[in-house]
Amino acid sequence: MSVSQNLPNITIGYSRGRLLMFFGGNLLLTLLCAGLAFTWQQGKGVTTFELAACYVGAVFFGLATCRMLWRLTTARQPVVFITRVGIRDTRLAEETIAWSAVRKILLSEQRTQKCVVLKVDPLIAQRCSGGFLTRALMNKALGADGVIVNAGGLTMDVETLLETCKQYWGAGRPAPVDEPVAVAELAAEPVN
Repeated sequence: MSVSQNLPNITIGYSRGRLLMFFGGNLLLTLLCAGLAFTWQQGKGVTTFELAACYVGAVFFGLATCRMLWRLTTARQPVVFITRVGIRDTRLAEETIAWSAVRKILLSEQRTQKCVVLKVDPLIAQRCSGGFLTRALMNKALGADGVIVNAGGLTMDVETLLETCKQYWGAGRPAPVDEPVAVAELAAEPVN
């Protein structure tokens, strides 16, 4: 029995505690921006830029609050599936990315945000990141040329996700063929 047959299928869902923390932070920032925007209208010495920034912040954080509330109410099912065959992140695509298509697994860190980057074949990368323009722009902005699996809000942290992916990737890929060794052994045999 090989090592890859011993690995169980893993399902990872959203963490209610983390989503509540994100929801609370976004709600607080929404209320702060809205409060400043509405009280500054009556004040003097406030520039139009500051007022506009507060309105934009209130709208941005308000939308983020709604998104976190939506995730809290619909976060009953797992979103990341890791199997011996490959990895599937339903937030990216409904298809499973086979471990044989993954060339490298990296940890990308941009300021305080960490994520797992899968360097995959170009055709697989187009299928997984070409669906949304914003996701493609985010990949370019982060400098990550591959498929990004973000662990933010999930029950598994980034380091554990990285190690799990590397373990399954190592077990799910075909063993490399050592052709130069086989040729060297054939050349070493004496000819009769």
